[in-house]
Amino acid sequence: MFILSRKITLFFCLSFLHGCAIDVSSSSYLHQDPKPKGLDITALTQAVNEDEAAMTITTVEIKNGQELTLKGVAVAYPDPIVNIVLYADNGMNISKNARLIHEFGKLPANILWVDYQGTGASQKASRARMYNLKRDALVVYDYAEEVFTNDLPTVVHGISMGSILASYVAVKRDIDGLVLDSAINRVNDVVQNMVPDWTRLFTFLKVSPELAIIENDDFVRQFDKPLFLVVGDKDRITPITFSRELYEASPSEDKMIYVVPGGKHNKSMSYPDVKGQYRLFIKAVKAASNTP
Repeated sequence: MFILSRKITLFFCLSFLHGCAIDVSSSSYLHQDPKPKGLDITALTQAVNEDEAAMTITTVEIKNGQELTLKGVAVAYPDPIVNIVLYADNGMNISKNARLIHEFGKLPANILWVDYQGTGASQKASRARMYNLKRDALVVYDYAEEVFTNDLPTVVHGISMGSILASYVAVKRDIDGLVLDSAINRVNDVVQNMVPDWTRLFTFLKVSPELAIIENDDFVRQFDKPLFLVVGDKDRITPITFSRELYEASPSEDKMIYVVPGGKHNKSMSYPDVKGQYRLFIKAVKAASNTP
């Protein structure tokens, strides 16, 4: 979300003297790189070596419905307790955030992470649309079902904007558990939180219908399997109130929310105590799915 935040701040700085209306469409909301770049997992291998750990990494390429090539990685750790399909934050690509994978590996887990179209190593469409990211999210999950050839439960983990995609997948596919990390409910609220306080009195946000209709609690209300929400108490972009709204909306009997002391936006997995909470969640997932 930090990339969008800088863009919006720039708009306000240029126009605050006269007041302004800012149009927020999928194209302006969704981060897009100028062109695809090669996958760089150097930071991941360094993190693994520092911990003297072991892993197996496979580069994956997936064709989506637009005939774009989406690129990512499937990473396997010894004696995993869960399979995780990761949907990252807006603008968060693998090459710049590869160490994050090792944080999941400490559970330990198998992880599939594929860059969004137009981000990182994945190809770019002529126009960025949330609708296409949702379709891609299903393609990635279906691919994961082929990659994870084991009897472990599969959890979908969404970070910030990725929480919308994760919840969408949760109601479209038969997953075992859902993790919403720095979760979004309504895009309108998130965009508003990115607006500097000193500009709010003279700024009007016009969010496109495609984004305005997104309410994550609509998806969460349809998901009754184990749910884990995690959010930092210092998160100003997706504050605790967002996660609490989703927690209250959930019909799951196996739901938990953890507020990370001192936690900042989309950094949850870097805090050791979160991993302990995550393992408790996995126990609930296994119990619910009757997995040994």
